[in-house]
Amino acid sequence: MTNQNEPIYGGMKQVLAVSLGLFLVFLDSTVVNISLPNIMNDYEINLSVASWIINSFVLTLAILLITLGKIADFFGRRKIFLIGVIIFAISSLLCGMAPTVEVLIAARVLQGIGGAMIIPTSMMLVRTAVPAEKMGLAMGIWGAVGALAVAIGPSLGGVVTDFINWRWIFYINVPIIIVAFPFILLAFKGFKDIKSPFKLDVLGMLVISVALYFLTYAILQGEKLGWNSTTIYIYFSISILATLLFIFIEKRAKVPLVDFSIFNNKHYLGGILSNFLGGILLMGTLILLPVYLTQVKDFTTLYASFLITPLSAVMLIVAPIVGRIIDKIGYQVPMLFGYVFTVTGFIFLLKLTPDTEFPMLITMMSLLGTGLGIIMVTSVTVCTVSVSEKHVSLGSGIFATARNLGGALGVSLFVSITLSFLNQYANDIVDDGVARFENSEIPDAVKTVAIENLKGKKDSFFEGEQKVEDFKVSKEMSDQFVAMKMEEALKQKPKTVEVNASADLEKKITAMVNTEIENIEKEVKTIQSNIRNEAQGYIVEAMTKAFWCGLLLTCLFSLSLIFLRKKHIEEGNV
Repeated sequence: MTNQNEPIYGGMKQVLAVSLGLFLVFLDSTVVNISLPNIMNDYEINLSVASWIINSFVLTLAILLITLGKIADFFGRRKIFLIGVIIFAISSLLCGMAPTVEVLIAARVLQGIGGAMIIPTSMMLVRTAVPAEKMGLAMGIWGAVGALAVAIGPSLGGVVTDFINWRWIFYINVPIIIVAFPFILLAFKGFKDIKSPFKLDVLGMLVISVALYFLTYAILQGEKLGWNSTTIYIYFSISILATLLFIFIEKRAKVPLVDFSIFNNKHYLGGILSNFLGGILLMGTLILLPVYLTQVKDFTTLYASFLITPLSAVMLIVAPIVGRIIDKIGYQVPMLFGYVFTVTGFIFLLKLTPDTEFPMLITMMSLLGTGLGIIMVTSVTVCTVSVSEKHVSLGSGIFATARNLGGALGVSLFVSITLSFLNQYANDIVDDGVARFENSEIPDAVKTVAIENLKGKKDSFFEGEQKVEDFKVSKEMSDQFVAMKMEEALKQKPKTVEVNASADLEKKITAMVNTEIENIEKEVKTIQSNIRNEAQGYIVEAMTKAFWCGLLLTCLFSLSLIFLRKKHIEEGNV
């Protein structure tokens, strides 16, 4: 450390206090997703508008994490953390009370501001809470709490939305903060904040905000607009140009927002790379596994959200243990094991099928959760300890930004890869389904309608619930069948047939036709069932392509282990 005075440590109570704030912010980054359909119904909005309820929060975090981390140096980390918690509570109340979607989106922006105050300062405050020999354990608890919040968000959101109301996913933050706030204040009793002279690089702050905004927005909209679309190219180009301009400005600034010498620290650089990977893999996997459980295994959304808890539960267990190990043996060996477990987890996920048994699913998620837990805890610890005191706020801001961008990229990347292959497979599924109908013995009229319905879904087969709708013979077609059968029967009867006899004949024919229609519908449903089964196989196959991407990225980023070759880190080595 570069502190000249003997430090006074707040201990584990301070770690738990700041971890609570982190928990609420990370929880709100995922808890909203599962409640979107209910929010859309209440406000009568489409998905395009509803997406901004999520994007406004993510974008605000991405833009402000570095800047607010730097501002914490000027006004005090504890003060900014506490203000962030208060803003988060107020904005949560406003979100729950929002009469219109515009108010909700504005309140989510305010939530993002509070979150951008809490995340980097919580990381700084954990660093100052314990001595170096306990840093691994402290960061393990901090990382585990964050990972738990991200993972249980969907299930908690589902429970609250189903049994109470979606507004309570926001309201619930208020009583928690009110009850916890005295404990937080008590945890900081005697805490002495370190403040720096106020010199804010306003131009640099504005330029990096533009760069991060367009980068994050391009990542969030890439799958929707198409990665090859002109709009996405423009967004990425603006982000790159703004980044280059930011570097130019910072190189000449007397008090830069970002001191690029921090990246000369190989330990910090290695930790940031692994942290970025952890964000990609965690959020990418969490977006696909519920789809597998709902679309392939036919579980309800709420049930599926509970079934993925092994992924987070293992991370919660592993993180503090790994933290203790890091305190004793250093960083490289735990990080190596993290990569090994993650690679093994993805290798198992590549074997995923529609018939995979639940014990195997638990094994897959546990292996991956163990690997990601180790990587994320080790990366946050090395990034916290390896920087000097003057860079701790900057290091925390960059770390949080990297995790946030990694998570956004992971969702877009895994979803884009999966949908790209599903679009290709849709043609094969529809063509095969058409062949099944053409080779069947159902009447031509029914066959034509069924084939037309199936062909009409070629471009959107895997959208929505990703299922072929059950086919029903229309009343008009049923009446045509009855009329045709009646005409054939009357031709075989004498022309002097009585009216009553004709009516009785029509009843018999109608009953016979209804029986035939039931058999026809059963045959169509059998064909549709085969198509569904085939589609489920293709869904899993498309997901494995995304998992292949995760595996390759893990192998590529494992090269960052070379930056952690030393057993222990020289504090302040920047």
